[in-house]
Amino acid sequence: MNAVATLLRDDIGAGDAPEGVTALVAAIRARFGDALQAVLMYGSCRRRGNARDGLVDLLALVDGYRHAYGGTRGAFGNALLPPNVYYLEVEDPAAPGDDVLRSKYAVVSLAAFERRCAGGLDAYFWARFSQPARAVYAAQPAVLDRIATARAAAAERFAREAAPLMAPDTLDAEAFWTRALRASYRCELRPEPVSAARALVRADAAYWQALAAALLPGLPGVRDAADGWHFDAPRPRRAAARVKWGLRRAWGRTLNVARLLKAAGTFTNGIDYLVWKVERHSGVRIEPTPRMRRHPRLAALGLAWRLWRGKALQ
Repeated sequence: MNAVATLLRDDIGAGDAPEGVTALVAAIRARFGDALQAVLMYGSCRRRGNARDGLVDLLALVDGYRHAYGGTRGAFGNALLPPNVYYLEVEDPAAPGDDVLRSKYAVVSLAAFERRCAGGLDAYFWARFSQPARAVYAAQPAVLDRIATARAAAAERFAREAAPLMAPDTLDAEAFWTRALRASYRCELRPEPVSAARALVRADAAYWQALAAALLPGLPGVRDAADGWHFDAPRPRRAAARVKWGLRRAWGRTLNVARLLKAAGTFTNGIDYLVWKVERHSGVRIEPTPRMRRHPRLAALGLAWRLWRGKALQ
């Protein structure tokens, strides 16, 4: 592994998993058996170190979709547009009968994870999994090495794609990653406040500083400066980067909605989840009907048109 992969290998193995995550992982292992290769925890619950206050974000990596699903429609949907996303509730072992642990977990094959982190116009994988994550299950240590190498490719791709957007300017690690994350948020129907990306970077400041120090000096047009790094690029390269990110926003938002519509059929109360998610990310509120809840997949098709009319995709 190179220096970046080593840094990310240390990241996924650092610290203890929050209490309660073990019960969630056990339920995922029960579903996928020996097809499950690893589970990563990421997102706000990882940052807070608390699995009991919120919806825990997990990524389940499997060795193949046919092995994991047995050749069902889930396997086809996951191969066509990864990841599949599911909702999970388990009883909190620390408070049986009283509290429930909740998770939203995504499923993708390890091979697809490696491909998607390495490239593609869609930033879903390489922007998301450049961020800190914690391995809460691994079938064997070699799997963690593959994950670290894939995440290193993701971080390198993220930094390389974001760098031309910074020119001409001099930025420290916090400013660089904050602006890079804001660019990726705009690809996901995420009307986050300006402060959200900065707060995310500050929550793991040492991680982002180390990642910038490992990646930025090797990028074209980037040189060391007294207070960080200076970014420079010819005007045509800066213009091409802006065009590419414009295309990425259009494509990313389209895929984001497609994934949400797919989640309507994989979630318990999927339509309720979908309209909540759309309202949170776009501001468009659509009240689900009993008929929509009975037929979530059919309702999702009609909802796509209503979202378009409501300008949620624009």
